[in-house]
Amino acid sequence: MKYKIAISEPSEAIDPLVTNLSAYIAKSKRALIVTGAGISCSSGIPDFRSADGLYNLVKKKHPDIVLRGQELFDATLFRNEKTIQCFYTFMAELRSLISKANPTITHEFIQTLTNKGQLLRCYTQNIDFLEEDLDIPTIQLHGTMKEVKCTLCSSNYEFTDAYEKMFRAGEAPPCPRCVSIDVERTRLGKRQLAVGTLRPAIVLYNENHPNGDTIGQLQVSDLKKRPDLMIVMGTSLKIPALKKFIKQAARIIHEKPGGCVVFVNRTSPAKEWDNVFDYEVLGDSDEWVKMTNKKMANEKLMTQTANRLRRCVKEQDDDDDEEEEKENKKPARKTKSKKAPPSSVSTKTSSSKRAPLKRTLSKSQTTLQDFRVTKRRACTQKAGKAV
Repeated sequence: MKYKIAISEPSEAIDPLVTNLSAYIAKSKRALIVTGAGISCSSGIPDFRSADGLYNLVKKKHPDIVLRGQELFDATLFRNEKTIQCFYTFMAELRSLISKANPTITHEFIQTLTNKGQLLRCYTQNIDFLEEDLDIPTIQLHGTMKEVKCTLCSSNYEFTDAYEKMFRAGEAPPCPRCVSIDVERTRLGKRQLAVGTLRPAIVLYNENHPNGDTIGQLQVSDLKKRPDLMIVMGTSLKIPALKKFIKQAARIIHEKPGGCVVFVNRTSPAKEWDNVFDYEVLGDSDEWVKMTNKKMANEKLMTQTANRLRRCVKEQDDDDDEEEEKENKKPARKTKSKKAPPSSVSTKTSSSKRAPLKRTLSKSQTTLQDFRVTKRRACTQKAGKAV
């Protein structure tokens, strides 16, 4: 059963559900957290898809841009000189916003779970690296704006103010390592090689993740530890590889009584998530965290609530077992066997017990090998045509 908590509703209406959810979090021992741009909005970094998001910010600053907003994060933009210049100018604006941003109360909530030893890992789609100063064990699924990398040799460097200034002018700085190699080859009288340029160390749409294999291995490791809680916050759930991981983690969490999967966002998820999330919190993540922190501060209430929920789960399991036992005791319905016609061939099959299903986690189930961030294209269908 899924419970919905709309933060905009009166507190007395949602208080029991907030209390129950807080108890699940307080008693969790192995939690996973997945975050998106929504948790950083209050820090001064707009998300990508909202009305005041980064895409619309670009349109206001650059009204002559022919690119659609999301195309500013698409690897195909490097095919055209004008779109490349636009990309670098936009990255400078984004870096300026990030450099002024501070972690939010939601980031601090994740830090608290880390300090209490409850957090297995945080998987973030954000490139703002706000988790770094809080020592949160974080996997950056889309790279980071803290560094720049060479488009040719993949060398990484700190994203400095000097690089930001060049980006704002639409310039692509040359890679120091490539330049150094070129200078040395020239000194030795060898032919010159191409010199790469620097760009932010982020993963664009339609681009393979350079650390995909490592991320996949960490995902497998985390799922083998059998998490009991997952909180997905501030994301519209558009990236296929991440969707797959969330659904796999949810299945494992639900195998254990008392496991809980939570979605926190301003807007509801699509119907495909109806059987994935146990709690759906609609509203600002910071506001939800404030309510949750207040509940979790009352240790006595959390213990009482957790015990009550545990009893409810046990009673439900007992009822399910009783129903199953009744079903098994029902006499099997007798059916008359038809004789095969003389011309047919009768085959006899031996009955045997099915071997128990082994629950194993193979790397192929979760690995991000060849991880590619792909755009979710809208599909239009003619009236009257079945989906």
